[in-house]
Amino acid sequence: MRRLWLTSLLLLCSPAWSQTIVASVEPLSKLIRSLYGPEVEVVTLMQANQNPHQLALSPRQAMLVKQADLMVWLGAAVEAPLAPLVARRDRPAVALLDLPDVVRRDGGGHDHEGHGDDHAQDNAYLDPHLWLSVANMILLSDAIAAAMPTGLADLQPAHWQEQARQRQQNLRDRVASFAAVPWLTYHHPWGYFTDPLGLAEPVVVSQQLDAGPGSRRFVALAAEIRERGVQCMVREPEARTAMLQRLCAGCRVEALDPLGRDQPELSYLDWLDHLGSGFERCLQERK
Repeated sequence: MRRLWLTSLLLLCSPAWSQTIVASVEPLSKLIRSLYGPEVEVVTLMQANQNPHQLALSPRQAMLVKQADLMVWLGAAVEAPLAPLVARRDRPAVALLDLPDVVRRDGGGHDHEGHGDDHAQDNAYLDPHLWLSVANMILLSDAIAAAMPTGLADLQPAHWQEQARQRQQNLRDRVASFAAVPWLTYHHPWGYFTDPLGLAEPVVVSQQLDAGPGSRRFVALAAEIRERGVQCMVREPEARTAMLQRLCAGCRVEALDPLGRDQPELSYLDWLDHLGSGFERCLQERK
């Protein structure tokens, strides 16, 4: 009895086994949480109040990168501040852009697929919102599972991948009737999400969030919005709301965050459904 009591006490006092995965942005964390059991802690590096386009890391964030059992990020081409920190790690790291067959879009909104470093020359124009591609996230789920197989939930990542393909097909079916409906966005973070769904290219105010259109461009945009009959505006958190309202005062407005910072409780696939529902509401015909 004494030996049993001592053994129980030692088990209670011993720290629980756990590992930590740090992901650079929230959508990557959403995926990882779906793959692993409760013994794996998932931490998002970028906080909700940080500007993803002008990321400055705190000492605490730098320490998280250093100490994580696994670091998951997009890659140096789009997360340059992280590159020297990841390079100094002595533990595994997975960069989405390092994976073969990753889907890439350039900043002008043209979709193409690349392999490894074949598209290094395009890095300056790369659309960084790679996590909105289901195909990319399926690739990433395989790479993460291979880098840290300990702690994976049963049947993962195969079960998640099957669900992901089915969810995307369901979304495509839901929005099929809106394929030709025009819409407006300040800059265009949505291409990885909307292109596989067959939605039209939007009217884009600016290729950069920190740059607005000049007066001549503004007049041309207003004319295009009228000519195309745009009635839907998808507004990301950093967009210049006042300018969008001036351009399209009668538009339905759907506020959606391409980084998922407003929906931290949702899994990646549930978050995709949330985005799809937002586009449905915005694109539907006005009664």
